[in-house]
Amino acid sequence: MSENKAASGKKTGLLWAASIVATALVTLFATIWFQNASIMNGGLSGSKKQALLADMRLNLARSSEKEKCAVLSTSDEQSANFAEQSRSSANGVSRDLKKLEATVAKSDSAKEKELVARFGKAWAELQEIDGGLLESAMQHTNAKGLDLSNSIGAELMHKIDDNLAKLTAKVTPAARKAQMDKIAVDASLSVRNIALLQMRHIDAPVDADKKKLEASMQSEQAKVSTALKTLDKMTGKKSRVFIREATTDFGEFMRVNAEIVRLSTLNTNNSTAALSLGKKRMAEAECDRALEALQKLAAGKP
Repeated sequence: MSENKAASGKKTGLLWAASIVATALVTLFATIWFQNASIMNGGLSGSKKQALLADMRLNLARSSEKEKCAVLSTSDEQSANFAEQSRSSANGVSRDLKKLEATVAKSDSAKEKELVARFGKAWAELQEIDGGLLESAMQHTNAKGLDLSNSIGAELMHKIDDNLAKLTAKVTPAARKAQMDKIAVDASLSVRNIALLQMRHIDAPVDADKKKLEASMQSEQAKVSTALKTLDKMTGKKSRVFIREATTDFGEFMRVNAEIVRLSTLNTNNSTAALSLGKKRMAEAECDRALEALQKLAAGKP
């Protein structure tokens, strides 16, 4: 499972790296294009339009870069800061779009008007995607669920183990001790199975898979509850404190498990990454293609 996670993480990392490189290239090419086209165009009106289009491509690239940073950040505060920077750059695109629309409205070029309309449609779609994506990116629910499992969940699991070990340590006769030891070990294994299922639940990409894992959790929970009740009946007065502690800790463990499941079901880390690398990229590419075509048109290129 760790190898799969490593491979998945490496693949995602490569995708992000490629995406960031693409963003940098768009930024560079947009700058060079503006510089060259302004010289070729020569006129004040043409220069202003080229500057407007170049600024829009730059802000589009910057907004994309900061969005990716928001998705990749590990803290809520960092994600919020990057999300705000992404929105700021996007606001620059929207502001310049209004100027562009006003300018093109006076144009006699049907092609130019068609391209601006095409960009406006793609931009509206991109803004809608970003609205939910940036909000989800700041929640980190999968990461929070993982942290909860590895901290409080792991601590409670070890406390259950310790109390069950103490419970059977001084049991006599040997046959009774062996019987109780087996029940205690089975209970501990089921608790560990729940912890493993938590990891799989956090990694699961779709709700259907998560529901199946929740059913397995419930099955393991029933095994632990039955084992603890059986041990309680077999325990003498001197050791009763240990079974009570184990039962209390397991109840708290399952309350933590419920919170992990809730956070994992929100699935914001997985969903934002998939959206950022999928639908968002396609809408973004459509926006950039329209702006690039407008630049060519303004420069008198076919």
